[in-house]
Amino acid sequence: MIFGVFSCSKKQEPHPSGGDEEIQLQLTADNTTVETGVEVRFTVTADGQSIIDADIYIDGQKANGYQHTFDEAGEMTAVAKKNGFKDSAPITIIVEGVSDDVDIYVLGFDEKPLYWKNGEPNVFEHEAVGDMIFSRMAVANDKVYVAGERIYSSSRATAFSWFDGIFEELSESNGFASGHGVYVADGHVYIGGIKNESSYVTSVVYWKDGELVAVASGTLGSTGGGPVAVKGEDVYMAGILDGQPMYWKNDVGVPLDGGVGNVIVTDIAVADNDDVYVSGYIIGNHDLAVYWKNGEKITLGTGNGASQATAIFVEQNDVYVAGWERISSSGGSGTVRVARYWKNGEAVDLTDGTHQAEANGIFVLDGKVYVSGVEFMDKRAATYWVDGETVRLSREDSNGYAGDIVVVKRNMD
Repeated sequence: MIFGVFSCSKKQEPHPSGGDEEIQLQLTADNTTVETGVEVRFTVTADGQSIIDADIYIDGQKANGYQHTFDEAGEMTAVAKKNGFKDSAPITIIVEGVSDDVDIYVLGFDEKPLYWKNGEPNVFEHEAVGDMIFSRMAVANDKVYVAGERIYSSSRATAFSWFDGIFEELSESNGFASGHGVYVADGHVYIGGIKNESSYVTSVVYWKDGELVAVASGTLGSTGGGPVAVKGEDVYMAGILDGQPMYWKNDVGVPLDGGVGNVIVTDIAVADNDDVYVSGYIIGNHDLAVYWKNGEKITLGTGNGASQATAIFVEQNDVYVAGWERISSSGGSGTVRVARYWKNGEAVDLTDGTHQAEANGIFVLDGKVYVSGVEFMDKRAATYWVDGETVRLSREDSNGYAGDIVVVKRNMD
């Protein structure tokens, strides 16, 4: 996050006679380089004290409060003014036009489950939406596909798919099943998840166009799965079988290094050369972010603080993993989670440690990195980053959440 800060020296409060020099306002912005349609939040202080009733002027026009959304690209100037104080030094805000060749979809929550398309919310409408978990998203031919779980009780749930506004339950409501992954290939829709076969047995499964396919079965409570990817005729899934982290190519399982009974698997990706990548983390005194290449573990977290890897993406020969790691607070006291991604094992921080944050999804297109996540400030803010630049999605007065992210090239026909 980029902050524009202009400092000033301390001066005395203005004397009624006007004999003393006025204190200068200090104006900061949470972003000084943004895209059109993105809100910028300003802060005003004077002599180290917060000022809540100053006026913000953008290119000479008074803004409505301490937030402003820029509708046009260009270089803008912001100044804070208040009677009895010296105007702040100006801040330059660079407003870039939104790329017109991609559409950005983010799955999340802003009072209700929804997805954003290029920042515009699309709320999921259903009578039972309050009892639904929307887990993962795919986009094909301008249609949105979502996998999830509809909860009937503490022991009953169904896996579902959501296709372009059409809700379909994939299992019976008198049992337990859940959808955790979705992939669309060659016109077919694959929903990855689990299905309880009895009070003792869970199966890792996927549904292809609504038809159930069992992959592996294990002990209830220590077996799970759902991340799914498809390449050609092969279906890949990741999960846990009797405590052992695994991935499967069709119904052939490959164990993942790193221990039994203490691993969470979060996502799967298959490279053009058929290498299989799985993200996750090892549970311990400090969770440790890792990923696996063809079953071999590669450690991402430093181990100094807790870390988790939440999503993985492969473009050409580069491996990108989203997640978070706990580091020393930028304020010098305690620790804080920073949202970050790792590119080929090298960490790239998306937040600066002034507040808690996490990254939950990642998508890379033509080398440009899109990451979705959450910033925990006054409210929980649904956020995505484009090559590190912050875009806020949820409303300022609500608690938002951003999970999965998908970016597609726009059909220019």
